[in-house]
Amino acid sequence: MNVLKKLVNVLDKVQKPSRYIGGEYNSVRKKDSKINLCLVFPDLYDVGMSHFGMSILYDVVNSSSFASCERAYLPWLDMQEEMKKEGIPLYSLESYRPLDKFDVIGFTLQYEMSYPNVLRALKLANIPIHRNERDDTYPIVIAGGPCTVNPAPMEEFIDAFFVGDGEEGIIEMLKIINEGGNKRHKLEKLSTIQGVYVPGISEKASKRFVSRMPNAPTAQIVPYTNTIHDRGVVEILRGCTHGCRFCQAGMIYRPVRERSYQEIVDLSRKIVKFTGYEEISLLSLSSADHSQIKELMSHLKEIKNVSFSIPSTRVDALSVELANAVSGVRKSGITLAPEAGSQRLMDVINKGITEEQIFEALKHAKNSGWSRIKLYFMLGLPTESDEDVMAIGEMLQKVKKMGFKNVSATLGVFVPKPHTPFQFASQIEPEEAYRRYKLISWAHKYAKINFTDPRKALIEGVLSRGDSSIGKVIEKAEKKNLVFPDWNETFNPDEWMKIFEEENVNLKRISASKDVKDVFPWDKIDVGVLKGYLWLEYQKALKGTLTQDCRNGCTGCGVCQRFGVKNVLAGRKAPDPLKVSVEKVSGEGI
Repeated sequence: MNVLKKLVNVLDKVQKPSRYIGGEYNSVRKKDSKINLCLVFPDLYDVGMSHFGMSILYDVVNSSSFASCERAYLPWLDMQEEMKKEGIPLYSLESYRPLDKFDVIGFTLQYEMSYPNVLRALKLANIPIHRNERDDTYPIVIAGGPCTVNPAPMEEFIDAFFVGDGEEGIIEMLKIINEGGNKRHKLEKLSTIQGVYVPGISEKASKRFVSRMPNAPTAQIVPYTNTIHDRGVVEILRGCTHGCRFCQAGMIYRPVRERSYQEIVDLSRKIVKFTGYEEISLLSLSSADHSQIKELMSHLKEIKNVSFSIPSTRVDALSVELANAVSGVRKSGITLAPEAGSQRLMDVINKGITEEQIFEALKHAKNSGWSRIKLYFMLGLPTESDEDVMAIGEMLQKVKKMGFKNVSATLGVFVPKPHTPFQFASQIEPEEAYRRYKLISWAHKYAKINFTDPRKALIEGVLSRGDSSIGKVIEKAEKKNLVFPDWNETFNPDEWMKIFEEENVNLKRISASKDVKDVFPWDKIDVGVLKGYLWLEYQKALKGTLTQDCRNGCTGCGVCQRFGVKNVLAGRKAPDPLKVSVEKVSGEGI
């Protein structure tokens, strides 16, 4: 099938045809490889091209001697319709090869709301969505990304899940698949790799991690169209030591690993050389925590005519100082994440900052020339009271009175995530979320407030903490065209509620609080952090007790000891986990 020839007939009928043409600068097309992988980001090109994890794996595979890697993204609805009319299957952007002609297809599961998109991508590729319906003539379908820490909702559709850092694991998987044999034989061998969970074969799987920051791609692909984050990327730090109790990434990406400041500077120079980017993002969960951050801030200034950016930051003076250092003359806006409005609730979530530090940081930002401030908060955090909610509005009022020209805030509804201390917490219902939001409606005079639809949070919670039965919900959602559910223009909460009712999904049970003795669908995945430790952290949260940053001493989560690594920021080997405390809680030593 000549996909490229048929594309000519449809590109003038769709929005942003540059999403679908491929051939971008620095994209790679390898010929005569022994095994071919297509990485699929189950969302728009604009979003997927901004995901750095996919860029890393693309570089790793294409740097190997035996394998090639190409890319595909989910087309927007207009393009999907045109592809169906013209008989164009989902294809890769490098060679325009239909996805069903690859040996392996790899999905990245970055957020639960993309699950229906995965099924739509398989259908567009003429590949059966159920793993049991795919014989040896179809590609092996694998999935990676943070959502694999609870594979249960997608088990019926994915042949093998990879949990953790994929830089080494992806090569091991491809080597096994390349050895040949039938599908069952390949999957049985894949299940022996650390980090791989194979539904129907594996009972459990342990997260894979790389002990040092791996080589990073510098000849990064330059898109023809604007993307969400249109800039070069350097990952400066992986993991986080703060222990915020709501944060899944902070738990599943432990232990912390970082690049030296000199390596970051060298990588930045190479990216500019190979891409022509004039802006580079310093990627991490908490950039200000880098142990050489001051040296880095100093040496980045040596790179002329290039600006640097950082993700949303902690609300402290050092984070603002870092933002000042990397932003050069651009002072358009800074994003900070207090998460909660009151000191009591910040202690519950273990944010590790005080109200005094927050306003000291804001004062520093104001004096440094920042005129626009964006703040992130969550409604429905464990133990939250009406007074805690009102405190968000009071904080916005104080921020506006500091003299900022533009103050905005995003309010999301808290979703308990697997493998966090708050996996045991309940999730508030949409009606309650709306009630709490109304408590701060008066604050609109001080800030532009964006309130995320709480029904979306409810759906995310079901997909996040659900078991394998939720696969039927996902399948039905795709059939009802509920794809791109994370996009406001395509989000249809009423249809989702109908599906939940049709499939007898007990929303109250899924959203209810849990006990440490409960068996969770995600218990089969070991991310290194002990379940007993998470329970202890949850109990401390209910009391409003803080846990120190593990840079200042081991807190007993278990990751460093169980993986046999050192806490790179503390610079010493951690002591044994808090086994005694865990056994007291569980009676079994979870």
